[in-house]
Amino acid sequence: MTTTVPNATSAPSRPWMVRSEDRLSLAPAEQAAHAQADPARPRWHVTPPWGWMNDPNGLSVWPGPDGAPLVHLFYQHNPHAPVHQRIEWGHQYSSDLVHWHDLPTAIRPGDDGPDAYGCWSGIVLADERTGPDGTATVVPTMLYSGASERDTQTACLATAVPGDPLLTQWVKHPGNPVIDAAPASTEGLVVPEMRDHSAWRENGRWYQVMGTGLPGAGRDGAQAGAALCFSSEDLRSWAYEGPFAVGDGDVTATGTVWECPELIRLGEADVLFVSAWHASRTLRSMWMRGRRVGTRMSIDAVGRSDLGENYFYAPQSVLLPDGRRVTIGWMQPNATRAQRLEVGWAGSMSVPREVTQAPDGTLRFHPIVQVDSLRARHLADAAGAQDVAAAGSALHGDSLDLVLTGRLREGEVVVDLAVSADGARRTRLRLARRAPSGRAGQDAWTGWLSLDRSASAAPGPPWEAPDRRELCGPVPLGPDGEVALRVLRDRSSLEVFVNGQPLSARLGTDPGDDGVSIDVGSLTDARLQVWSMADAYARRLAPQSFPDAAPIAEVG
Repeated sequence: MTTTVPNATSAPSRPWMVRSEDRLSLAPAEQAAHAQADPARPRWHVTPPWGWMNDPNGLSVWPGPDGAPLVHLFYQHNPHAPVHQRIEWGHQYSSDLVHWHDLPTAIRPGDDGPDAYGCWSGIVLADERTGPDGTATVVPTMLYSGASERDTQTACLATAVPGDPLLTQWVKHPGNPVIDAAPASTEGLVVPEMRDHSAWRENGRWYQVMGTGLPGAGRDGAQAGAALCFSSEDLRSWAYEGPFAVGDGDVTATGTVWECPELIRLGEADVLFVSAWHASRTLRSMWMRGRRVGTRMSIDAVGRSDLGENYFYAPQSVLLPDGRRVTIGWMQPNATRAQRLEVGWAGSMSVPREVTQAPDGTLRFHPIVQVDSLRARHLADAAGAQDVAAAGSALHGDSLDLVLTGRLREGEVVVDLAVSADGARRTRLRLARRAPSGRAGQDAWTGWLSLDRSASAAPGPPWEAPDRRELCGPVPLGPDGEVALRVLRDRSSLEVFVNGQPLSARLGTDPGDDGVSIDVGSLTDARLQVWSMADAYARRLAPQSFPDAAPIAEVG
Protein backbone atom coordinates (compact mmCIF):
# COMPACT_ATOMS: atom_id res chain seq x y z
CA MET A 1 0.00 0.00 0.00
CA THR A 2 1.36 3.39 -0.91
CA THR A 3 0.96 6.23 1.52
CA THR A 4 2.21 9.75 1.01
CA VAL A 5 2.18 10.75 4.65
CA PRO A 6 4.10 9.59 7.72
CA ASN A 7 2.93 6.50 9.55
CA ALA A 8 1.44 8.13 12.62
CA THR A 9 0.98 6.42 15.95
CA SER A 10 -2.41 7.91 16.85
CA ALA A 11 -5.53 7.10 14.88
CA PRO A 12 -6.89 10.65 14.32
CA SER A 13 -3.79 11.70 12.34
CA ARG A 14 -3.85 8.74 9.99
CA PRO A 15 -4.82 9.96 6.49
CA TRP A 16 -6.69 6.84 5.42
CA MET A 17 -9.43 7.41 8.00
CA VAL A 18 -12.59 8.63 6.30
CA ARG A 19 -13.66 12.16 7.09
CA SER A 20 -17.25 13.17 6.47
CA GLU A 21 -16.32 16.12 4.24
CA ASP A 22 -14.58 13.72 1.86
CA ARG A 23 -17.69 11.68 1.13
CA LEU A 24 -19.21 13.36 -1.89
CA SER A 25 -22.97 12.97 -2.12
CA LEU A 26 -23.75 11.95 -5.68
CA ALA A 27 -25.73 9.01 -6.98
CA PRO A 28 -23.56 6.33 -8.62
CA ALA A 29 -24.63 7.22 -12.15
CA GLU A 30 -23.91 10.89 -11.50
CA GLN A 31 -20.54 10.04 -9.98
CA ALA A 32 -19.47 8.06 -13.02
CA ALA A 33 -20.78 10.59 -15.52
CA HIS A 34 -19.11 13.48 -13.71
CA ALA A 35 -15.70 11.82 -13.52
CA GLN A 36 -15.80 10.49 -17.06
CA ALA A 37 -16.68 13.91 -18.49
CA ASP A 38 -13.34 15.38 -17.43
CA PRO A 39 -11.32 16.14 -20.61
CA ALA A 40 -8.08 15.20 -18.81
CA ARG A 41 -9.28 11.70 -17.90
CA PRO A 42 -7.47 8.95 -19.88
CA ARG A 43 -9.61 6.97 -22.34
CA TRP A 44 -7.56 3.81 -22.85
CA HIS A 45 -5.63 3.43 -19.60
CA VAL A 46 -7.17 1.62 -16.64
CA THR A 47 -9.00 4.18 -14.50
CA PRO A 48 -11.55 3.87 -11.69
CA PRO A 49 -15.15 4.59 -12.69
CA TRP A 50 -15.04 7.26 -9.99
CA GLY A 51 -12.93 8.22 -7.01
CA TRP A 52 -9.38 7.39 -6.04
CA MET A 53 -7.06 4.76 -7.52
CA ASN A 54 -3.56 3.73 -6.52
CA ASP A 55 -1.51 0.51 -6.47
CA PRO A 56 -2.40 -2.43 -8.74
CA ASN A 57 -3.20 -5.50 -6.64
CA GLY A 58 -3.82 -9.18 -7.25
CA LEU A 59 -2.86 -9.12 -10.93
CA SER A 60 -3.57 -12.72 -11.91
CA VAL A 61 -5.10 -15.03 -14.53
CA TRP A 62 -8.13 -17.24 -13.81
CA PRO A 63 -10.63 -19.19 -15.93
CA GLY A 64 -13.70 -17.11 -16.75
CA PRO A 65 -17.33 -18.25 -16.96
CA ASP A 66 -16.67 -20.03 -20.28
CA GLY A 67 -13.34 -21.47 -19.14
CA ALA A 68 -11.24 -19.05 -21.19
CA PRO A 69 -8.53 -17.21 -19.24
CA LEU A 70 -9.29 -13.75 -17.88
CA VAL A 71 -6.84 -11.30 -16.36
CA HIS A 72 -8.03 -9.85 -13.06
CA LEU A 73 -6.73 -6.51 -11.85
CA PHE A 74 -7.63 -5.42 -8.33
CA TYR A 75 -6.54 -1.99 -7.16
CA GLN A 76 -6.42 0.36 -4.21
CA HIS A 77 -9.63 2.34 -4.37
CA ASN A 78 -11.72 4.90 -2.52
CA PRO A 79 -15.13 5.10 -4.23
CA HIS A 80 -16.39 7.83 -1.91
CA ALA A 81 -14.05 10.60 -3.06
CA PRO A 82 -10.82 11.06 -5.06
CA VAL A 83 -8.68 11.13 -1.91
CA HIS A 84 -6.46 8.54 -0.26
CA GLN A 85 -8.62 7.38 2.63
CA ARG A 86 -9.95 4.07 4.02
CA ILE A 87 -8.93 2.10 0.98
CA GLU A 88 -10.76 -0.92 -0.38
CA TRP A 89 -10.04 -3.19 -3.36
CA GLY A 90 -11.57 -2.16 -6.67
CA HIS A 91 -11.79 -4.84 -9.34
CA GLN A 92 -11.70 -5.06 -13.15
CA TYR A 93 -11.09 -7.87 -15.61
CA SER A 94 -9.96 -8.21 -19.22
CA SER A 95 -9.51 -10.91 -21.83
CA ASP A 96 -6.67 -9.07 -23.58
CA LEU A 97 -5.19 -6.63 -21.01
CA VAL A 98 -6.37 -3.58 -22.98
CA HIS A 99 -10.19 -3.73 -22.95
CA TRP A 100 -11.50 -3.67 -19.38
CA HIS A 101 -14.75 -4.33 -17.50
CA ASP A 102 -15.69 -3.14 -14.02
CA LEU A 103 -16.71 -5.52 -11.25
CA PRO A 104 -17.98 -4.85 -7.71
CA THR A 105 -15.62 -3.96 -4.90
CA ALA A 106 -13.78 -7.13 -3.87
CA ILE A 107 -13.06 -6.39 -0.19
CA ARG A 108 -13.80 -3.50 2.13
CA PRO A 109 -12.39 -2.46 5.53
CA GLY A 110 -14.08 -3.98 8.54
CA ASP A 111 -15.91 -1.96 11.15
CA ASP A 112 -13.07 -2.82 13.51
CA GLY A 113 -10.15 -5.24 13.61
CA PRO A 114 -6.91 -5.44 11.63
CA ASP A 115 -8.20 -3.72 8.45
CA ALA A 116 -10.55 -1.14 9.98
CA TYR A 117 -8.56 1.73 8.44
CA GLY A 118 -8.10 0.11 5.05
CA CYS A 119 -7.40 -3.00 3.00
CA TRP A 120 -3.99 -2.12 1.65
CA SER A 121 -1.92 -3.57 -1.15
CA GLY A 122 -1.52 -7.27 -1.74
CA ILE A 123 -1.61 -10.20 -4.11
CA VAL A 124 -3.87 -13.01 -5.28
CA LEU A 125 -2.30 -16.46 -5.49
CA ALA A 126 -3.36 -20.01 -6.23
CA ASP A 127 -3.58 -22.11 -3.07
CA GLU A 128 -3.82 -25.78 -4.02
CA ARG A 129 -5.61 -27.82 -1.36
CA THR A 130 -6.20 -31.55 -1.14
CA GLY A 131 -9.52 -32.75 0.24
CA PRO A 132 -10.16 -35.83 2.38
CA ASP A 133 -10.85 -37.84 -0.77
CA GLY A 134 -7.52 -36.82 -2.28
CA THR A 135 -9.07 -34.40 -4.76
CA ALA A 136 -7.01 -31.26 -5.36
CA THR A 137 -8.71 -27.88 -5.68
CA VAL A 138 -7.17 -24.48 -6.35
CA VAL A 139 -8.48 -21.67 -4.16
CA PRO A 140 -7.84 -18.05 -5.21
CA THR A 141 -6.40 -16.50 -2.06
CA MET A 142 -5.59 -12.90 -1.16
CA LEU A 143 -2.75 -11.73 1.01
CA TYR A 144 -3.17 -8.04 1.81
CA SER A 145 -1.97 -5.47 4.33
CA GLY A 146 -4.50 -4.42 6.92
CA ALA A 147 -4.26 -0.90 8.33
CA SER A 148 -5.57 -0.23 11.83
CA GLU A 149 -4.57 1.59 15.00
CA ARG A 150 -1.32 -0.39 15.15
CA ASP A 151 2.02 1.27 14.45
CA THR A 152 2.67 -1.02 11.48
CA GLN A 153 0.39 -2.84 9.08
CA THR A 154 -0.38 -6.55 9.40
CA ALA A 155 -0.82 -9.36 6.90
CA CYS A 156 -4.41 -10.49 6.32
CA LEU A 157 -5.91 -13.28 4.22
CA ALA A 158 -9.14 -13.77 2.28
CA THR A 159 -10.37 -16.54 -0.02
CA ALA A 160 -12.68 -16.53 -3.04
CA VAL A 161 -16.12 -18.09 -2.71
CA PRO A 162 -16.33 -21.33 -4.77
CA GLY A 163 -18.45 -21.31 -7.91
CA ASP A 164 -17.89 -17.62 -8.69
CA PRO A 165 -15.77 -17.51 -11.89
CA LEU A 166 -15.49 -13.70 -11.87
CA LEU A 167 -14.10 -13.68 -8.31
CA THR A 168 -16.60 -11.12 -7.05
CA GLN A 169 -17.10 -12.62 -3.57
CA TRP A 170 -14.37 -12.99 -0.96
CA VAL A 171 -14.35 -14.17 2.63
CA LYS A 172 -11.87 -12.81 5.17
CA HIS A 173 -10.04 -15.33 7.33
CA PRO A 174 -11.48 -15.22 10.90
CA GLY A 175 -7.96 -15.53 12.33
CA ASN A 176 -6.70 -12.32 10.70
CA PRO A 177 -4.08 -11.03 10.92
CA VAL A 178 -2.00 -14.00 9.81
CA ILE A 179 1.18 -11.99 10.50
CA ASP A 180 0.50 -9.95 13.57
CA ALA A 181 3.38 -7.55 14.12
CA ALA A 182 6.63 -6.39 12.60
CA PRO A 183 9.46 -8.56 13.93
CA ALA A 184 12.68 -7.25 15.35
CA SER A 185 15.46 -7.01 12.79
CA THR A 186 18.70 -8.91 13.11
CA GLU A 187 20.19 -5.78 14.68
CA GLY A 188 17.58 -5.88 17.44
CA LEU A 189 15.70 -2.81 16.17
CA VAL A 190 11.96 -2.71 15.61
CA VAL A 191 11.10 -1.91 11.99
CA PRO A 192 9.16 1.34 11.44
CA GLU A 193 7.03 0.08 8.53
CA MET A 194 5.84 -3.29 7.25
CA ARG A 195 3.42 -3.72 4.35
CA ASP A 196 2.83 -5.18 0.86
CA HIS A 197 3.39 -8.75 -0.25
CA SER A 198 4.98 -11.10 -2.75
CA ALA A 199 4.71 -14.88 -2.30
CA TRP A 200 5.83 -18.10 -3.93
CA ARG A 201 5.69 -21.84 -3.21
CA GLU A 202 8.85 -23.95 -3.07
CA ASN A 203 9.46 -27.51 -1.88
CA GLY A 204 6.00 -27.78 -0.36
CA ARG A 205 6.24 -24.54 1.63
CA TRP A 206 5.03 -20.97 1.07
CA TYR A 207 7.39 -18.01 1.28
CA GLN A 208 6.55 -14.33 1.19
CA VAL A 209 8.35 -11.02 1.44
CA MET A 210 6.97 -7.78 2.89
CA GLY A 211 8.39 -4.30 2.44
CA THR A 212 10.02 -2.40 5.27
CA GLY A 213 12.96 -0.23 6.34
CA LEU A 214 15.76 -1.29 8.67
CA PRO A 215 17.21 1.42 10.93
CA GLY A 216 21.01 1.50 10.80
CA ALA A 217 21.33 -1.04 7.99
CA GLY A 218 22.36 1.42 5.28
CA ARG A 219 25.57 3.30 4.58
CA ASP A 220 26.89 5.39 7.45
CA GLY A 221 24.15 4.08 9.73
CA ALA A 222 21.25 5.29 7.61
CA GLN A 223 17.94 3.48 7.54
CA ALA A 224 17.78 1.21 4.49
CA GLY A 225 14.90 -0.15 2.50
CA ALA A 226 14.48 -3.88 2.92
CA ALA A 227 12.23 -6.88 2.36
CA LEU A 228 11.46 -9.25 5.24
CA CYS A 229 10.93 -12.94 4.57
CA PHE A 230 8.36 -15.28 6.16
CA SER A 231 7.46 -18.93 5.52
CA SER A 232 4.35 -21.05 6.05
CA GLU A 233 2.86 -24.45 5.29
CA ASP A 234 -0.73 -23.24 4.94
CA LEU A 235 -0.68 -19.44 4.36
CA ARG A 236 -2.19 -18.96 7.82
CA SER A 237 0.65 -19.57 10.28
CA TRP A 238 3.89 -17.81 9.38
CA ALA A 239 7.43 -18.02 10.71
CA TYR A 240 9.86 -15.11 10.40
CA GLU A 241 12.94 -16.00 8.33
CA GLY A 242 14.81 -12.68 8.58
CA PRO A 243 15.70 -9.96 6.06
CA PHE A 244 15.42 -11.22 2.47
CA ALA A 245 17.31 -8.31 0.86
CA VAL A 246 18.56 -4.95 2.15
CA GLY A 247 19.33 -1.71 0.30
CA ASP A 248 21.94 0.95 0.93
CA GLY A 249 19.64 3.69 2.26
CA ASP A 250 20.51 6.08 -0.60
CA VAL A 251 17.56 8.47 -0.76
CA THR A 252 18.46 9.42 -4.34
CA ALA A 253 18.09 5.81 -5.44
CA THR A 254 16.73 2.99 -3.29
CA GLY A 255 15.17 4.99 -0.44
CA THR A 256 14.79 4.19 3.25
CA VAL A 257 11.67 2.01 2.95
CA TRP A 258 10.76 -0.46 0.24
CA GLU A 259 7.12 -0.62 -0.76
CA CYS A 260 5.45 -3.25 -2.93
CA PRO A 261 8.34 -5.73 -3.23
CA GLU A 262 7.87 -8.38 -5.91
CA LEU A 263 10.20 -11.30 -6.57
CA ILE A 264 10.16 -12.88 -10.05
CA ARG A 265 12.32 -15.21 -12.09
CA LEU A 266 13.37 -13.76 -15.47
CA GLY A 267 15.40 -16.18 -17.53
CA GLU A 268 18.26 -17.31 -15.30
CA ALA A 269 18.09 -14.26 -13.04
CA ASP A 270 16.19 -13.50 -9.86
CA VAL A 271 14.67 -10.02 -10.02
CA LEU A 272 13.26 -8.06 -7.11
CA PHE A 273 11.08 -5.05 -7.91
CA VAL A 274 10.71 -2.47 -5.15
CA SER A 275 9.21 1.01 -4.90
CA ALA A 276 11.50 3.35 -3.00
CA TRP A 277 9.93 5.54 -0.31
CA HIS A 278 11.41 8.09 2.07
CA ALA A 279 10.00 10.44 4.69
CA SER A 280 6.40 10.42 3.43
CA ARG A 281 7.41 10.60 -0.24
CA THR A 282 6.97 8.02 -2.98
CA LEU A 283 10.22 8.17 -4.95
CA ARG A 284 10.51 5.67 -7.82
CA SER A 285 10.24 2.05 -8.91
CA MET A 286 13.51 0.07 -9.06
CA TRP A 287 14.54 -3.36 -10.31
CA MET A 288 17.26 -5.36 -8.61
CA ARG A 289 18.85 -8.31 -10.34
CA GLY A 290 20.74 -10.93 -8.37
CA ARG A 291 20.75 -14.44 -7.02
CA ARG A 292 18.50 -15.96 -4.40
CA VAL A 293 19.66 -18.75 -2.15
CA GLY A 294 16.85 -19.93 0.11
CA THR A 295 15.44 -16.94 1.96
CA ARG A 296 18.28 -14.53 1.12
CA MET A 297 19.02 -12.61 -2.04
CA SER A 298 22.28 -10.95 -3.05
CA ILE A 299 21.88 -7.98 -5.40
CA ASP A 300 24.28 -7.59 -8.33
CA ALA A 301 22.68 -4.79 -10.36
CA VAL A 302 20.10 -2.06 -9.79
CA GLY A 303 18.18 0.06 -12.29
CA ARG A 304 15.27 2.45 -12.63
CA SER A 305 12.14 0.81 -13.98
CA ASP A 306 10.91 4.15 -15.30
CA LEU A 307 12.53 7.57 -15.67
CA GLY A 308 9.26 9.22 -14.64
CA GLU A 309 10.06 8.65 -10.96
CA ASN A 310 6.81 8.15 -9.02
CA TYR A 311 4.57 8.37 -12.11
CA PHE A 312 5.22 4.64 -12.50
CA TYR A 313 4.97 3.27 -8.98
CA ALA A 314 4.08 0.12 -7.06
CA PRO A 315 4.09 -2.12 -10.16
CA GLN A 316 2.85 -5.67 -10.07
CA SER A 317 3.37 -8.32 -12.72
CA VAL A 318 1.78 -11.53 -13.95
CA LEU A 319 3.12 -14.47 -15.95
CA LEU A 320 0.70 -14.97 -18.83
CA PRO A 321 -0.19 -18.43 -20.16
CA ASP A 322 1.91 -17.72 -23.28
CA GLY A 323 5.03 -17.19 -21.15
CA ARG A 324 5.22 -13.40 -21.24
CA ARG A 325 5.94 -11.52 -18.03
CA VAL A 326 3.72 -8.41 -18.01
CA THR A 327 3.74 -5.59 -15.48
CA ILE A 328 1.39 -2.70 -14.71
CA GLY A 329 2.18 0.31 -12.51
CA TRP A 330 0.26 3.12 -10.86
CA MET A 331 0.38 6.51 -12.60
CA GLN A 332 -0.08 8.94 -9.73
CA PRO A 333 -2.27 12.04 -10.08
CA ASN A 334 -0.66 15.42 -10.67
CA ALA A 335 -3.32 17.68 -9.22
CA THR A 336 -4.11 19.53 -6.05
CA ARG A 337 -6.67 18.16 -3.63
CA ALA A 338 -9.15 20.81 -4.76
CA GLN A 339 -8.64 19.87 -8.41
CA ARG A 340 -9.21 16.19 -7.66
CA LEU A 341 -12.38 16.84 -5.70
CA GLU A 342 -13.67 19.02 -8.52
CA VAL A 343 -13.25 16.42 -11.30
CA GLY A 344 -14.15 13.39 -9.16
CA TRP A 345 -11.34 10.96 -10.05
CA ALA A 346 -7.62 10.53 -9.36
CA GLY A 347 -5.03 8.07 -10.63
CA SER A 348 -4.77 5.54 -13.43
CA MET A 349 -2.58 2.62 -14.47
CA SER A 350 0.18 2.43 -17.03
CA VAL A 351 -0.32 0.42 -20.18
CA PRO A 352 0.67 -3.20 -19.59
CA ARG A 353 4.37 -3.68 -20.34
CA GLU A 354 6.22 -6.84 -21.29
CA VAL A 355 9.39 -7.30 -19.21
CA THR A 356 12.51 -8.83 -20.75
CA GLN A 357 16.21 -8.97 -19.97
CA ALA A 358 18.56 -7.46 -22.54
CA PRO A 359 22.04 -8.84 -23.38
CA ASP A 360 23.64 -6.11 -21.23
CA GLY A 361 21.80 -7.49 -18.18
CA THR A 362 19.38 -4.57 -17.87
CA LEU A 363 15.61 -4.94 -17.94
CA ARG A 364 13.56 -3.59 -20.82
CA PHE A 365 9.87 -2.71 -20.87
CA HIS A 366 7.72 -2.56 -24.02
CA PRO A 367 3.97 -1.95 -24.37
CA ILE A 368 2.35 -5.33 -24.94
CA VAL A 369 1.48 -6.00 -28.56
CA GLN A 370 -2.25 -5.91 -27.76
CA VAL A 371 -1.99 -2.14 -27.28
CA ASP A 372 -1.72 -1.96 -31.07
CA SER A 373 -5.33 -3.16 -31.28
CA LEU A 374 -6.44 0.22 -29.93
CA ARG A 375 -5.06 2.02 -32.96
CA ALA A 376 -8.07 3.57 -34.67
CA ARG A 377 -6.96 5.77 -37.56
CA HIS A 378 -3.59 6.03 -39.27
CA LEU A 379 -2.77 9.75 -39.08
CA ALA A 380 0.74 9.83 -40.53
CA ASP A 381 3.33 7.68 -42.30
CA ALA A 382 6.36 9.66 -43.41
CA ALA A 383 10.05 9.00 -44.10
CA GLY A 384 12.97 11.42 -44.28
CA ALA A 385 13.67 14.45 -42.13
CA GLN A 386 11.65 16.96 -44.14
CA ASP A 387 8.60 14.76 -44.61
CA VAL A 388 8.63 13.73 -40.95
CA ALA A 389 8.76 17.38 -39.85
CA ALA A 390 5.93 18.29 -42.23
CA ALA A 391 3.80 15.36 -41.13
CA GLY A 392 4.43 16.16 -37.47
CA SER A 393 3.38 19.80 -37.82
CA ALA A 394 0.08 18.70 -39.36
CA LEU A 395 -0.80 16.44 -36.45
CA HIS A 396 -3.37 17.26 -33.79
CA GLY A 397 -4.79 15.14 -31.00
CA ASP A 398 -4.57 14.23 -27.33
CA SER A 399 -4.97 10.47 -27.87
CA LEU A 400 -2.03 9.32 -29.95
CA ASP A 401 0.37 6.44 -30.54
CA LEU A 402 3.49 7.95 -32.17
CA VAL A 403 6.45 5.86 -33.36
CA LEU A 404 9.66 7.51 -34.59
CA THR A 405 12.63 5.39 -35.71
CA GLY A 406 16.06 6.09 -37.16
CA ARG A 407 19.73 6.38 -36.25
CA LEU A 408 20.80 9.17 -33.92
CA ARG A 409 24.15 10.80 -34.72
CA GLU A 410 24.84 14.17 -33.11
CA GLY A 411 22.42 16.83 -31.94
CA GLU A 412 19.01 15.94 -30.56
CA VAL A 413 15.52 14.88 -31.52
CA VAL A 414 12.77 17.17 -30.22
CA VAL A 415 9.10 16.20 -30.03
CA ASP A 416 6.64 18.81 -28.78
CA LEU A 417 3.20 17.69 -27.59
CA ALA A 418 0.13 19.65 -26.45
CA VAL A 419 1.25 22.64 -28.50
CA SER A 420 -1.07 25.65 -28.32
CA ALA A 421 -2.25 27.44 -31.45
CA ASP A 422 0.12 30.35 -30.81
CA GLY A 423 3.04 28.06 -29.88
CA ALA A 424 3.37 29.58 -26.41
CA ARG A 425 2.48 26.38 -24.57
CA ARG A 426 3.99 22.97 -25.19
CA THR A 427 5.38 19.88 -23.47
CA ARG A 428 8.83 19.01 -24.83
CA LEU A 429 10.62 15.69 -25.22
CA ARG A 430 14.33 15.70 -26.01
CA LEU A 431 16.46 12.72 -27.03
CA ALA A 432 20.22 13.16 -27.41
CA ARG A 433 23.48 11.26 -27.23
CA ARG A 434 25.57 11.37 -24.07
CA ALA A 435 28.87 10.07 -22.75
CA PRO A 436 28.35 6.99 -20.56
CA SER A 437 28.74 7.57 -16.82
CA GLY A 438 29.89 4.02 -16.15
CA ARG A 439 30.83 0.71 -17.70
CA ALA A 440 27.85 -1.44 -16.91
CA GLY A 441 24.08 -1.39 -16.69
CA GLN A 442 22.15 1.81 -17.24
CA ASP A 443 25.31 3.83 -16.56
CA ALA A 444 26.77 2.49 -19.83
CA TRP A 445 23.84 3.66 -21.95
CA THR A 446 24.65 6.34 -24.53
CA GLY A 447 21.28 8.10 -24.90
CA TRP A 448 19.62 10.72 -22.72
CA LEU A 449 15.87 11.39 -22.60
CA SER A 450 14.25 14.38 -20.91
CA LEU A 451 10.74 15.74 -20.49
CA ASP A 452 10.24 19.48 -19.98
CA ARG A 453 6.80 20.40 -18.60
CA SER A 454 7.69 23.98 -17.61
CA ALA A 455 5.64 25.47 -20.47
CA SER A 456 2.80 22.96 -20.45
CA ALA A 457 0.26 25.51 -19.20
CA ALA A 458 0.02 29.19 -18.44
CA PRO A 459 -0.18 29.96 -14.71
CA GLY A 460 -3.64 30.06 -13.21
CA PRO A 461 -6.06 27.86 -15.18
CA PRO A 462 -7.82 24.95 -13.44
CA TRP A 463 -5.86 22.34 -15.43
CA GLU A 464 -2.42 23.63 -14.42
CA ALA A 465 -0.51 20.79 -12.70
CA PRO A 466 1.49 21.55 -9.54
CA ASP A 467 4.42 19.29 -10.49
CA ARG A 468 6.43 20.62 -13.42
CA ARG A 469 9.87 19.23 -12.55
CA GLU A 470 12.03 17.92 -15.38
CA LEU A 471 12.03 14.14 -15.70
CA CYS A 472 15.09 12.64 -17.34
CA GLY A 473 17.64 9.84 -17.44
CA PRO A 474 19.72 7.50 -19.57
CA VAL A 475 18.26 5.37 -22.37
CA PRO A 476 19.88 2.65 -24.50
CA LEU A 477 20.81 3.24 -28.13
CA GLY A 478 21.75 0.64 -30.70
CA PRO A 479 25.40 0.05 -31.72
CA ASP A 480 25.00 2.50 -34.61
CA GLY A 481 22.69 4.86 -32.74
CA GLU A 482 19.50 3.00 -33.62
CA VAL A 483 16.45 4.52 -31.99
CA ALA A 484 12.90 3.27 -31.57
CA LEU A 485 11.01 6.09 -29.86
CA ARG A 486 7.37 5.45 -28.97
CA VAL A 487 5.08 8.06 -27.45
CA LEU A 488 1.72 7.07 -25.98
CA ARG A 489 -0.35 10.11 -25.07
CA ASP A 490 -3.77 9.55 -23.52
CA ARG A 491 -4.91 13.05 -22.54
CA SER A 492 -3.16 13.71 -19.18
CA SER A 493 -1.29 10.39 -19.32
CA LEU A 494 2.07 10.24 -21.12
CA GLU A 495 4.31 7.21 -21.57
CA VAL A 496 7.50 7.37 -23.63
CA PHE A 497 9.66 4.36 -24.55
CA VAL A 498 13.15 4.50 -26.04
CA ASN A 499 14.43 1.05 -26.98
CA GLY A 500 12.62 -0.42 -24.00
CA GLN A 501 13.36 2.21 -21.34
CA PRO A 502 10.19 4.07 -20.27
CA LEU A 503 9.53 7.57 -18.99
CA SER A 504 6.03 8.18 -17.64
CA ALA A 505 4.41 11.42 -16.57
CA ARG A 506 1.14 13.13 -15.82
CA LEU A 507 0.45 16.31 -17.80
CA GLY A 508 -1.51 19.42 -16.92
CA THR A 509 -2.43 21.07 -20.22
CA ASP A 510 -5.22 23.16 -21.72
CA PRO A 511 -7.72 20.69 -23.24
CA GLY A 512 -7.59 22.72 -26.44
CA ASP A 513 -3.82 22.42 -26.84
CA ASP A 514 -3.37 19.41 -29.09
CA GLY A 515 -0.72 20.34 -31.64
CA VAL A 516 2.44 18.34 -32.39
CA SER A 517 5.85 19.45 -33.66
CA ILE A 518 8.84 17.24 -34.51
CA ASP A 519 12.47 18.19 -35.19
CA VAL A 520 14.45 15.05 -36.08
CA GLY A 521 17.79 16.90 -35.99
CA SER A 522 20.55 14.54 -37.13
CA LEU A 523 18.35 11.44 -37.03
CA THR A 524 19.05 9.55 -40.25
CA ASP A 525 16.69 7.10 -41.93
CA ALA A 526 13.90 8.76 -39.98
CA ARG A 527 10.41 7.30 -40.21
CA LEU A 528 7.30 8.51 -38.42
CA GLN A 529 4.03 6.65 -37.93
CA VAL A 530 1.11 7.99 -35.88
CA TRP A 531 -2.32 6.63 -35.00
CA SER A 532 -5.29 7.95 -33.07
CA MET A 533 -6.45 5.61 -30.32
CA ALA A 534 -9.82 4.09 -29.43
CA ASP A 535 -11.41 3.73 -26.00
CA ALA A 536 -10.56 0.78 -23.75
CA TYR A 537 -13.99 0.67 -22.08
CA ALA A 538 -17.53 0.18 -23.23
CA ARG A 539 -20.24 2.10 -21.36
CA ARG A 540 -19.25 2.09 -17.70
CA LEU A 541 -21.11 1.72 -14.44
CA ALA A 542 -19.95 2.97 -11.07
CA PRO A 543 -19.00 0.20 -8.64
CA GLN A 544 -21.77 1.29 -6.27
CA SER A 545 -24.35 0.36 -8.88
CA PHE A 546 -23.50 -3.32 -8.51
CA PRO A 547 -25.46 -5.16 -5.82
CA ASP A 548 -23.40 -6.11 -2.81
CA ALA A 549 -22.58 -9.77 -2.39
CA ALA A 550 -24.73 -11.59 0.12
CA PRO A 551 -23.09 -11.91 3.54
CA ILE A 552 -21.31 -15.20 4.04
CA ALA A 553 -20.12 -16.73 7.28
CA GLU A 554 -16.39 -16.54 7.83
CA VAL A 555 -14.47 -19.70 7.09
CA GLY A 556 -10.88 -20.80 7.59
